[in-house]
Amino acid sequence: MKILIVGSDLNSLLLAKLIKTQNQNHDIYVTTADNSSPETYTAIRIRENDIHSIVEFVKYNGIEFTIAFSQISIINGIADAFKKEEFFIFAPYSEAARITFFNSIAKKILYKLKIPTPKFGIFDRENLAIDYIRRSNFPIVVANDFTLMGRESEKFASFSKARVGIQKIFESANQRIVIENYIDAPTVYVYFITDGYSALPLVSVERTEEEKYSTLIAPSQKVSDNLYVNLLRNAIYPILDDITKYTDNYVGIIGLKIKVNRDNFLVEEIYNGFQHYDFQAFLSLVQEDTVNVLFDTANGGLGDGYNYMKLKDAFSYTVAINKLLIDKTESFEEDFIESEDENNFIVTSVSATITNAQNTLWEYLGMILQEDVYNQIIEKFEEKELVY
Repeated sequence: MKILIVGSDLNSLLLAKLIKTQNQNHDIYVTTADNSSPETYTAIRIRENDIHSIVEFVKYNGIEFTIAFSQISIINGIADAFKKEEFFIFAPYSEAARITFFNSIAKKILYKLKIPTPKFGIFDRENLAIDYIRRSNFPIVVANDFTLMGRESEKFASFSKARVGIQKIFESANQRIVIENYIDAPTVYVYFITDGYSALPLVSVERTEEEKYSTLIAPSQKVSDNLYVNLLRNAIYPILDDITKYTDNYVGIIGLKIKVNRDNFLVEEIYNGFQHYDFQAFLSLVQEDTVNVLFDTANGGLGDGYNYMKLKDAFSYTVAINKLLIDKTESFEEDFIESEDENNFIVTSVSATITNAQNTLWEYLGMILQEDVYNQIIEKFEEKELVY
C-alpha cells in the first residue's frame, strides 16, 4: 500500500518506522525534510499547512491511505479537503478537533456534559483574571487557551507569582487563559482511538519531569480496567456524541490528561494525538497491524473488527534526556527503541515488570551518560525512592 504520513515531528517518523517494520511491502512517504532513513520512507518537502499541495500529491502519486499526525494540517482542514476528494485519511475534521486545540472549548464542554474537571475560570482580560485569583485558594494552575504551538500550563503557590504568570501568558499574544484549581492527585495521560462511533483504549502513560530528563511508564498501574470503563462511559462517549451534534464525527486519537483517585477521575486537558514522548512508549508495546487499525478506523469500522487493542503483556520504561549529557556510544545486548529530537535522546526498554525495564535501561544509560551526571541522577533516585 502507498501511505502518506503528514507530519515532520518525531511521532510521524516513529510511525513510519513502525509501519515499515510490520510490513516491508508498504511504500511510505513523509512530509519531512529529514532524509535520515531512506530505507524506511521517502521524504517529500511539502509544508504541512499546504493542504492543496498535499491533496495534489495524493492524487497524482496514487496514495491509497493518508495518516495526518500534523496538528497544523488538522486545524487547517486536511480531513475536510480529503473528504471532498473521497480520499481515505486518518485525521479528525478541523471543527471536530477544536476541542483539542482550545482549552476554553474543552472546559466548557466538560462543564456542560458534567464530566468531572477541576473548578475553572476562562478570561480574555488580564485584570479580570487577576481579580479572580485574589479570591482563589492556592495553589492554582494557569494555562494558555490556544495550544497549537504548545501547552503552557504552570502551577502557582502564591498570588504574586500567579499574577506574573498571567501577565506573561497575555504578553505572548494569547487572547484567553484558563485558571483552575490545583488537584493534589496522581496525573496520568490516557489515549483512545475512535472512528466517532466506537472507541478503544490504547495506553495509559505516567510521566515524571526532572530538571535534566523525564521518565515515562506505560501502562500506568494507576489505571484499572474499571477506570477505563468509567472513562469511556462518562467522558469519551459523551464528548464524541456532543461533537456529532454540530459537526462530523471525530476520527483519530484523543487523549485525556486526568487526575486519578482509584477508579475516579478528573479531566484536566484534552489532546489530539500523543503528547511529548508518549507515542514511543506506546509503540514499544503495540502488537496490532497498525495500518489495518488506522485504515479501519478511518473507514468507520473500528467497532466491527476490534474489541480491544492488542498490546504486549509487559511494561515500557522511557527516558528522554538532554543530548548534551551523552558522553559516548556503547553497544548493548538488550533491545531498545531509540530516537532523538532537536534536544533530547529518547530510549525505551520493555520488560515483564517495571522494575526490570527501569533497571535495564539505567544500566545502559550508565554506560553512555557523563559519569558525574549519571551519579547525580542515581543519587536523586535513592533520595526520592523513585526506583520501583
